[in-house]
Amino acid sequence: MTGKLLHLWITSIFVGILLGFFGATAAHYFRAGLYLVETFSKEYFANTTNFIFLFFSLSIAALITHFIKKYCKIVRWEGPADTIYAAHRTDNELDVKTGIASTLAAFVSAAGGASVGQYGPLVHFGATLGAYIKAFLKLRITTDVIIGGGVAAAISAGFNAPLAGIVFAHEAILRHFSTKALAPIALASGTAFAIHNYLWVASTPFLQEYPPTEIGPMILVSIAAGPFFGLIAIIFMSVVITFAKLPAKMGFTSFQSLIIAITGLSIIGNFYPEVMGLGTLSIKTLTSEHALLMVALAILIAKILATALSLGFGFFGGVFSPALLIGAAAGAVATGVVNWTNLHSFQGPELVICGMAAVAGAVIGAPLSMIIIVLELTGSYGLALSTTVGIVTATMISSQLFGNSIFDKQLLGRGIDLSQGRMGLRLMEEGISSIISTQTLKFNPDMKVELVKSTMINHESTEAYIVTEGDKYVGKLHLLTLSVANPHKKIIDFVDRNALNLKSDASLQQTIEAAANFIGETIPVIDRSDDRFMGTVNEGDIFKLYLELQGQTIDLEKK
Repeated sequence: MTGKLLHLWITSIFVGILLGFFGATAAHYFRAGLYLVETFSKEYFANTTNFIFLFFSLSIAALITHFIKKYCKIVRWEGPADTIYAAHRTDNELDVKTGIASTLAAFVSAAGGASVGQYGPLVHFGATLGAYIKAFLKLRITTDVIIGGGVAAAISAGFNAPLAGIVFAHEAILRHFSTKALAPIALASGTAFAIHNYLWVASTPFLQEYPPTEIGPMILVSIAAGPFFGLIAIIFMSVVITFAKLPAKMGFTSFQSLIIAITGLSIIGNFYPEVMGLGTLSIKTLTSEHALLMVALAILIAKILATALSLGFGFFGGVFSPALLIGAAAGAVATGVVNWTNLHSFQGPELVICGMAAVAGAVIGAPLSMIIIVLELTGSYGLALSTTVGIVTATMISSQLFGNSIFDKQLLGRGIDLSQGRMGLRLMEEGISSIISTQTLKFNPDMKVELVKSTMINHESTEAYIVTEGDKYVGKLHLLTLSVANPHKKIIDFVDRNALNLKSDASLQQTIEAAANFIGETIPVIDRSDDRFMGTVNEGDIFKLYLELQGQTIDLEKK
């Protein structure tokens, strides 16, 4: 036992440090590469209109992403939704090639000026890296822990916020807390923060320290503004999801979709260049200067449309960064309204920061992480405390009216429901093939009642099944029915054709629901394709399999 504990401790330290190093390196060079491209573009296209510049850069980005997708044979780009799904499974390793290709596609899209984010791709890259390290080194540490470490490192280095990295990994990705996961995740986050600051003198990406906040008035205003921020988050997520379905619904080819995206984004960027790309500079502007109400509203609408167009019509990237700018713009709108009504006069960016954190927290389903990010990025306990109400209220409203996060909605669109947690997912994915028994009585429909009845009595069975040639299922026989039947008649006259049966591809969840009101010995299992009788399942085996899955889930989440 001591040796096993020592091995786990050493492995946790090694994995945490390794993930922290690679996570910090990836985050730095992702941003450094974008900065390099942006600097070059501004110098080379200094005298070009925004429309021409964006049309050209987006076209180049579209060609490169198309080449990456075709060369790497990528069916679908992967992001945080896939990371969450992988962390909820025990038999799923993230595909390294797809993860790297998706990160490259996000980099190219952002560098070309598309309205996409960096944190989602970095989070998925960190998770993919963790899965690769686990497979390469043949580590016995569980997949969810290794994924959590990679995610924590990416967030820690991306925001320069190590505590937020730890909380985000548990809250948004793993969605449970366990002592065995804490050590590698904390080490990965701390290492990423230390390396990032030591090698590259990192700074917070958006905010700086602020003077003391008037907590009382801010809490009251954030209570009122919280529902507004939640509504903005819902609108943003709904538009993104809707735009993602439009090309297929309207019959557009990938080329036609990209042309529409390039043209539309160029038009939007021509009038509102601040909403293109990552939008980091725009967030800094909104948090350091007072924006006019109509200007903030225009940025809010333009960013939502630009992001939905980018992600829905061919480009790839995250939604975290866009959500931050949309939230900051929503906060600026709220500030303008409050100041205009003379309810309170905000001289600082308190409500802007609250909106930024509230909308982003609702979009990614991580309100606690956003509270910690506000605290670490501003260094203001009062600001973090006063924005908490707005963040939590916005998240509560969006989760009730839309869903836990945009990632959960994306997974739900693929038939993956995480609303019941890891156990619910396991029940839906676990089939019943392992508990199907072929040791059951089967009879031809032309057999006589007398013979069948005596056979069932000899086998001490009260139930049997009628099958035709090729094991085609007909129905169920009950000994009680045969006991009062004419012994010389054929059993086909006494078959129960309405007896409960299951399809062979039924999940354990569907089986439990079907068996909830079942009375009898066994339930027949039928092949969906040809109605062939495959065997039976009984309630004892169903509950035994359920308890096995429950035990595995408890081991994963609590130990």
